[in-house]
Amino acid sequence: MNDQAIRLESLRQEAQTFDLMAGNLYDYLDHGHPDEQQRRQALAEIADYEREEQERRRQLHEALVALRAATAQVVQEWVGWHMDICQHILAEGKETPSDQDGSVTDQAVRLHVAQQTLAEWKKVLNGEQDFVSINAYYLRDYYEQVSAAVEKGQPRS
Repeated sequence: MNDQAIRLESLRQEAQTFDLMAGNLYDYLDHGHPDEQQRRQALAEIADYEREEQERRRQLHEALVALRAATAQVVQEWVGWHMDICQHILAEGKETPSDQDGSVTDQAVRLHVAQQTLAEWKKVLNGEQDFVSINAYYLRDYYEQVSAAVEKGQPRS
């Protein structure tokens, strides 16, 4: 994959990481029963994480605008890579939407999340949005694949 596409993915992952870190601290505030000093410290860290996330999203947006104008195939390659991963997950097939006891299966949720993620990547391809968050719980293999690709500097198929 093109170095510019890897850079796009790196920015997307950094933005997602800062969002997750802020989310973890919000959860801590809601459920961790911090004292007042711990609460203030967590709020300060949240503000830092949110600033970092917004900065990565800004950088991602600017990179996408520039690439769409000059080298649209880089954006198409990056988005196509993500769409291929989503389509591979969807090709796993559909299980029954519920277990014998009537509860929704994890596989049904996984397929639904993959479908939603694919729809978001289509919006990126069309220039309607810049960022897609990958659900690390239901799409763990996808999340790990794209993380490893950035670490190595190129995606695995």
